[in-house]
Amino acid sequence: MKRLLCIIPLVLLFCFPIACQDKAVIAELGKYKAQAAVEEQNKALLNRTWEAWNKGDFEAWKQMHADEYAYYSPSNSIKPLSREETIEMGKVFFYGFPDASTSIEECIAAGDKVITRWILRGTHKGEYAGIPATGNKVENSGIMITRIENGKIVEDKEDYDTLGIMQQLGMELRTIEAKKK
Repeated sequence: MKRLLCIIPLVLLFCFPIACQDKAVIAELGKYKAQAAVEEQNKALLNRTWEAWNKGDFEAWKQMHADEYAYYSPSNSIKPLSREETIEMGKVFFYGFPDASTSIEECIAAGDKVITRWILRGTHKGEYAGIPATGNKVENSGIMITRIENGKIVEDKEDYDTLGIMQQLGMELRTIEAKKK
């Protein structure tokens, strides 16, 4: 019996740190689950944003973006476009490509950022960038890094193949010397 009484405190002493460690692990897992839930919400917000953009529903798009929203394209631009300027750019684009639609090919969330790789397809049916309608079908791709705060998009940094879309519209890239001749 004495022997049993000596073993019980040792067992309790051994089990106590394990129980505490389990609580720490459970708390850590809880933090990861909460972060994963936020990242899924952010990805869902991005999907709703692209759906609104594809429909030309700029009012719905505007509601998902913070008042201080900033759009950088190319991503290293010094001066971003505001939310309203981005909407005006979208309207100009949809005038030139009224059937344009963007599909999300990949979407990755990490913390407060979501990265999307997208492909845009459309037909050049109206003037765009000074180029009269060509009727050409275009396909363009890009990557956007979006930052979200308090459930709203505050910043987009985007890079896409501008040269490729211009070439699909029949434009050529020439050297400066070729222009002079």
